[in-house]
Amino acid sequence: MIAAPGPCVLFATPGWLSGGFSLEVFKQWAPSEMNLVTLPGYCAAGTIGHKLMSGKPTKIDLDKNTQLDVRCQIHQLSFSPHTDAKGIMDLVKFLSPKHVILVHGEKPKMATLKGRINSELGIPCDDPANNETVSISSTHYVKARASHTFIHSSLNPNFKFSNRISEDESGSCLKDRTFMPQLQVMDERTAEGILIEEKNKKAKILHQDELLLMLGEKKHEVRFAYCCPINVGNLEETKGTSDNVLCTSDRCSWLQLLNNKLSGEISGGNIQDFGEHLQVESFDISVCLNDKCPYRIIDSQNKSEAVFFCCTWSVADEKLAWKIILIMENFDCESH
Repeated sequence: MIAAPGPCVLFATPGWLSGGFSLEVFKQWAPSEMNLVTLPGYCAAGTIGHKLMSGKPTKIDLDKNTQLDVRCQIHQLSFSPHTDAKGIMDLVKFLSPKHVILVHGEKPKMATLKGRINSELGIPCDDPANNETVSISSTHYVKARASHTFIHSSLNPNFKFSNRISEDESGSCLKDRTFMPQLQVMDERTAEGILIEEKNKKAKILHQDELLLMLGEKKHEVRFAYCCPINVGNLEETKGTSDNVLCTSDRCSWLQLLNNKLSGEISGGNIQDFGEHLQVESFDISVCLNDKCPYRIIDSQNKSEAVFFCCTWSVADEKLAWKIILIMENFDCESH
């Protein structure tokens, strides 16, 4: 169609010439004075369409390396498929919904419309940003039975103790080793259940573990892993042996050194020593004995000068994990 002879009218999207078929056609037709580009309505800033509407440019930068001659005629058509503010107000008034969410439009105008819906119609209204969650109270009530397991897990306390400190206090911890974080006690009893409604049966609230059992599935947890190198000088001299395998006592010695280092750097970390591995929250550290460990990203160091530690952690402790890994990567056992 682009190279077809004779006059024609071509409708192509996207309308802002932001990419896709319309932009490909524009590249071919823009250099000719015989052609006309009609832009219907609004074009977002930064798009080719917006640049054309801002004046009558003779050249357009498609990207930092490509410039296009523009000799075609340019016309803007005042058209919009969207309802204006009056139309939206009339629609909301006619429908009388319990709640309104504005999801498309310019931010200042959406804020103004939100205010009008609130004040003139007395209807709660939200204009959330992208990826923002809006919670709306349910007006529909369902009678449901609760399982014994769910009730038991909701009523019985499930205390968890933590020495974690806030980020504001973490700086003083590093400067003042005598700083003692306050013990935090959290009650992690079950607060939410899963509502199920089987065919021809009444609704029931289950504990999440019960649902997995009912479906015959197992609980899956996503964990991250990284095999971190720590400089220990000449491993041969340190061990006093010629093999490449660390014995149990050697592994415990490296972990003890690392434990001492981490204890000084993260005072509120609540480090637990289990002999052959350390644990801070969900972050687990153990000496790696696998030369072909799939989590060993950095393999450029001399094996006689480094001991590798396998680290795993859950997504909830990602920030803590990379803080510990940074301490480990900068830790020189040889100097200790």
